Amino acid sequence: MKQTTTNKERIPFLDLFRGFALLGLPFVNVLSLWLIRTPENGTEYWIQRGLYFFVEARFYTIFTFLFGLGFYMFLSRSAEKHGKPRVWLYIRRLAILLVIGFIHQFFNPGEALFYYAIIGLLALPLYWAPRIINLGIGVLGLIFAVVIGAKLLTVPFLIVLGLAAGQYGLIDAVHKGLRSLRTIWLLTLIGTVIGIGAMWWAAPSEPMPAFLYETVGGDTPPDVQAALNVVHIGIVTGPIVSAFYLLSLLMLQRSRLGARILQPLQAYGRMALTNYIGQTVLLVGVQYLFLKNTASTYLVSTLVSLAIVLVQIIFSNLWMKRFRYGPFEWLWRCGTYWRVRL
Repeated sequence: MKQTTTNKERIPFLDLFRGFALLGLPFVNVLSLWLIRTPENGTEYWIQRGLYFFVEARFYTIFTFLFGLGFYMFLSRSAEKHGKPRVWLYIRRLAILLVIGFIHQFFNPGEALFYYAIIGLLALPLYWAPRIINLGIGVLGLIFAVVIGAKLLTVPFLIVLGLAAGQYGLIDAVHKGLRSLRTIWLLTLIGTVIGIGAMWWAAPSEPMPAFLYETVGGDTPPDVQAALNVVHIGIVTGPIVSAFYLLSLLMLQRSRLGARILQPLQAYGRMALTNYIGQTVLLVGVQYLFLKNTASTYLVSTLVSLAIVLVQIIFSNLWMKRFRYGPFEWLWRCGTYWRVRL
């Protein structure tokens, strides 16, 4: 890998967004990777509430939207350089991601890369569709998905929304400074407060089950049904809360102190693929070495996830001071272009 400290093709605020999205993923993914006990009242209760209200269905939304935006950027940049999009490079790129995701699924059944690759391939013709069509598909499809509470169904429409955002020049708009940023931020803040308030109102007074299920052809237990209602509201409000998070980052980055605080997340985001897979490796490794066949708690899973995030941020910043790409990003690029750059 070529040693360097800069990369002219990088867009800093997108790396920041990716890094921020990575922050929340292990706190949710660990719940399906480990055997988590239903919490008791006290610290465990509040940790569970915090995850449902502020993390679940918030960070994957950002990650998925950015994948769609990256879909647009890859093809549009190749069109600028070569006169037309290099479609075969894009297909090869997604084929590699498909293989990575397929392997990753054996260790993390809830992983997203495999589905991203499939949806990216199926959505390829939409790159040439009018932007208003893509915006309509994305918005209407997302509304339908959140209304019925189908979290997985939101993924393709978030990707299409990311594509539409690229077509509408979102990146240039952010570079120039979004007009009425404070107004939009305030609206998303109001939506976030209302959404989290609705979740608080719907949540049962007792701790919610760690694993939710719906009884088909029978009565769902009241505590499970209440928890399912909370999850549904969280899915509905997810895009609004995610937008609030991103706009807050943009506003914070405008200040000198805020920019310094957020700076480490850019390197973290530049190694998004490496860190995403690394989170699974570390979570599965900790479980195998220390928690095998043992039910864990929300407190332990949260502390381990926090430690993983901190270690990854430090590692990413040290790595990116010497190299242009993360390890998996470098392999992905070599496979895409069939060219090894040392």
